[in-house]
Parts: sequence; structure tokens; C-alpha cells
Amino acid sequence: MEPYSILAKYYDKFSADDCDYGAWAQYLLKIASSCGAAEAADLACGTGKMTRLLVQAGLRMTGIDVSGDMLNVARSKCRAVFVQQDMRKLALTHPTDMAVCVNDGVNYIHPEELVAFFAKVAANLKCGAPFVFDVSSPYKLREIIGDKVFYWDGEDETLLWTNRFAHDSVRMDLTLFVREGDGYRRYDERHVQYAHTTERLADALDTSGFDLREVSDCYGKELRSDSVRLTFYATKR
Repeated sequence: MEPYSILAKYYDKFSADDCDYGAWAQYLLKIASSCGAAEAADLACGTGKMTRLLVQAGLRMTGIDVSGDMLNVARSKCRAVFVQQDMRKLALTHPTDMAVCVNDGVNYIHPEELVAFFAKVAANLKCGAPFVFDVSSPYKLREIIGDKVFYWDGEDETLLWTNRFAHDSVRMDLTLFVREGDGYRRYDERHVQYAHTTERLADALDTSGFDLREVSDCYGKELRSDSVRLTFYATKR
């Protein structure tokens, strides 16, 4: 099945404790305040977890995601504009004050497409506007996720997550069993994430017209050799 199709209905349940969206939102809002941003685009917004927090803080938000099923969940959470669109082909109705892409969205971009993707983001931002995104670090994809199996077992759903790391990418095979009547129905999805180095991302940003302001560990913390989430804060030249 297409990534995040059947999984969309259960995504928030499976990822309930994975990320500190509240702390991440504070980092984003501090940047938004510093540049006077009144509106922002949330790229790969998924089920709208971050979109909702930024709307609650007063930003006018546009949520972009390639999955219509994820957007259906997002629309139930907050009053924002949600658009089904591949963020690699981003086309907003007007340049916006800020763009964000949280929780691994950029890991889905093939290395050869990074420059073109960042250029699309730049084309939809005002001059000087910030672009903040995170990636799962190469260390995380290689040492923590790669070649491992995880599972989530609930009363009516069971998720198996099998990973294979090779050639600087990790193939994720997700199998979901959902109770239906007296039995279970099986659904399968495949995801591929790429291990982007800091140097690769910095070069792609520069080529695409961005100035890199900061690279931090998980939205503002000091970088370590074993950081699992790298946060990039750049501004459009």
C-alpha cells in the first residue's frame, strides 16, 4: 500500500510518546517571533501534530502532505489550510513567512533531489524567511534503527516494523494487523529513508539559496557524536 495510507488512522496511537512536539514548537515559535512571522507552511505535516500547536500559538498555517489519509486526520485537529501535495513540487498560493518540516520528512528526499527540493522551498518563501527542519541522523538510522525489528502490540492492532540498512538508506517494512470480527486483517507498507550527513545538507542548502544559521541536536540542544535528531535552521537569501 502507499506509505501512510492505512497507517494514518493509527499513526498518533503508535507514535504517542516518540517526540516532544511541545518543546519543538517552542523552538519554532521563538524563531517565528524573532522574524515577525505571521504565517507558515508545515511540510510533510502528517496528522497535523505540529500544525495544531503552531495554530494554537497564533500562526496562520498551511499543512502540506502527500498522503490524503494523513491529512484527513489533520483536518480534524485544527483550523488550518491543508493541501495534498508532494512537497518536492511545493507550490503555495503566495510566498510565506516561514516553512517547517518536522519529524524526518527530509529523510524521505533522495540525496539527488535535495537541491531541487530546497530550491522549491526557497521559491515559496519571502526573502529572509526561516526554514527549519530536522532529520534522523546517520547514527540513528545506522545504529539504532538499521537492521532491527520493532513492534507495537495493542488490544486490536499489532504493528511489526522491520528495517534493513544498506547504501546509506534504510528500508522500512511495516506490517499492521487489525482485528476485524473474529480475525485479523493484514496491511503492508514500505518506507525508505536516506541517511543525510550534515555536510550534504549544508551544501544543498547553500546551493539552493539558503544561509545556514544553526545546526543543533533536537531543536536547540548541543550537538553530540551520537545525536539522533539533527535540526537545521536556515534563512532564504
